[in-house]
Amino acid sequence: MSGKLKDDKATLYLIVVKEVWDRIVEGNKVVEYREVTDYWTKRIHNRHYDYLKISNGYGNDTRPYRLYRYAGATRVMKGDTQHYSIPIPEEFIVESRDYIEDNTICHYSGLPSTSSYDLQSK
Repeated sequence: MSGKLKDDKATLYLIVVKEVWDRIVEGNKVVEYREVTDYWTKRIHNRHYDYLKISNGYGNDTRPYRLYRYAGATRVMKGDTQHYSIPIPEEFIVESRDYIEDNTICHYSGLPSTSSYDLQSK
């Protein structure tokens, strides 16, 4: 699965800052949280997604990202505030481009290369 997803409506998109991204890639963060607000409730509650795409920052297709199988979200309390808890373990990864490095540029397209994960072996 590379490039544009067949059904963008079946994908939940989340943006994270670099510090959070680094923790995800290092394997130190396996759950992503979003505060329960009208904005996130509209996008998460009672919605079906096949995939979850987390990217490091806003921008075009050159941003680092991870595409996960979406396993749903549960509501949890963090302190006094409700959050949606979304699991992001490594075994859910379908495709990733963890970092952009000069030596990962495809010589055909000039775009950053991606690495795909084989779900059959996980």
